[in-house]
Amino acid sequence: MPWIVLLLAAGSLAIPAPSIMLVPPHPSSQEDPIHILCMAPRGFPGANFTLYQGGEVVELLKAPKDQLRVIFNLSGGSREARGGPFCCQYSVLGENRQPQLSNLSEPVHISFPVPTWILALSLSLAGAALLLAGLVTIALIIRKVKVKNLQKRRERESCWVNIATTDMSFDNSLFTIMTKKMTSEEDAANLDAPSGSTETPGPRKRPTSTSSSPEPPEFSTFRAC
Repeated sequence: MPWIVLLLAAGSLAIPAPSIMLVPPHPSSQEDPIHILCMAPRGFPGANFTLYQGGEVVELLKAPKDQLRVIFNLSGGSREARGGPFCCQYSVLGENRQPQLSNLSEPVHISFPVPTWILALSLSLAGAALLLAGLVTIALIIRKVKVKNLQKRRERESCWVNIATTDMSFDNSLFTIMTKKMTSEEDAANLDAPSGSTETPGPRKRPTSTSSSPEPPEFSTFRAC
């Protein structure tokens, strides 16, 4: 690279590096011009300055005899204006009219602010993504609640069907047992009657007293599943 060659040529004759900075007006886009100031240390007025970009020479400027600095103006939209970083170097005539080269300055980087429309678009996209994520989450929660309620409803309906079936079976069994018991009592009464009796057989009245027969227990049809 050219600046490396210059440093090697300077050798032990190298002098202090200059300072470099951006000066107003600062660029707000790649189309705006860039202003870069390079300044030599005190005691080196009228130096020859060289501006480098990525190791390549961009521009050469000579400072006035009583000045320590120069300002490089790069036109907007140029290849140099779009790139970076930049650094600078100066040279002066020393003893015996021998040129002396300074060390390279610290690099300076050019950054451009993000255009407003890009920022607005990014914010809109981020907001739309958050809104979509929120809607999806709400839809999933509603679906989960509906499924849970449907499952509870099915369990409740299944519980009532089981209760109705069990109660019906129990009532039928109880009715069958009571019928068999009454039939057995009538048969026993017919057998105990005298054989020579001339009474005309007729329907026997069932005893109205229920003191001798146990009352059927009371049952509730409500059961917890």
